[in-house]
Amino acid sequence: MVDNVPMQGDIIKINLDPKQGHEQKGYRPYICLSHHLVSDYANIAVFAPISNTSRQYPFYVPLEKTESTGVVLLDQLVTIDYNARQWNYIETVDNDFLNKLLKKVVVVFQSNNN
Repeated sequence: MVDNVPMQGDIIKINLDPKQGHEQKGYRPYICLSHHLVSDYANIAVFAPISNTSRQYPFYVPLEKTESTGVVLLDQLVTIDYNARQWNYIETVDNDFLNKLLKKVVVVFQSNNN
């Protein structure tokens, strides 16, 4: 975290209620995945929720080398205006784990035509 702005790799806790359907609800942890340039220009960031679900799924990546527990849900990305909500910094993941997430999340956006 720099100047009260979540940075890529930061885990924060934030309440995004109200949500609908299968979206994650309540005051919960999220990990920032977007480059700082997104925040620099728009005061928003892209996050993936973290859950303690026991379900196995290719886009659920278990946290590594953190005090936080759970899996990062890479198929449920959200763009958050973090200035409009109260949030708390928890910790920052190491670069190896962040790169693992970024390499895997790119699949979500790949074309089916390849």
